[in-house]
Amino acid sequence: MVQMRAYSQDLRDRVIDLHKTFKYQIKAISALLGIERHTISNWIKRYKTDGDYSSRQHLQSGRKARFVDKEKIVEFLAANPDSQGIDIRDAVAPGLAMSTFYDTLHRMKITYKKKSLNTKVGMKKLENNL
Repeated sequence: MVQMRAYSQDLRDRVIDLHKTFKYQIKAISALLGIERHTISNWIKRYKTDGDYSSRQHLQSGRKARFVDKEKIVEFLAANPDSQGIDIRDAVAPGLAMSTFYDTLHRMKITYKKKSLNTKVGMKKLENNL
């Protein structure tokens, strides 16, 4: 895979300024600055459509989150503080895979105490309460 470099904003500004003078065509700007015509065309097209021709490097473009209603989770946890993960998921996002839901909680920085009776500590607490 070819590693593409990001051009400086100053260079991008120079390209747009040269284009706005109407003295240079894309081919001439390409030869003058040593930048591919396709790259210059993309910058000019973006400049004309939305005015933003800055670098798009380091912008996250991964998958969209399948569940984003943090408030709904927080409200459920406030009303049901002793809920387990599956209970929370079933109440706020039924049908969402548990692993995806746990990833969602992590992304939203929501933590809650998990109680498990399968651990030795959990069993001892249960026995002491009986």
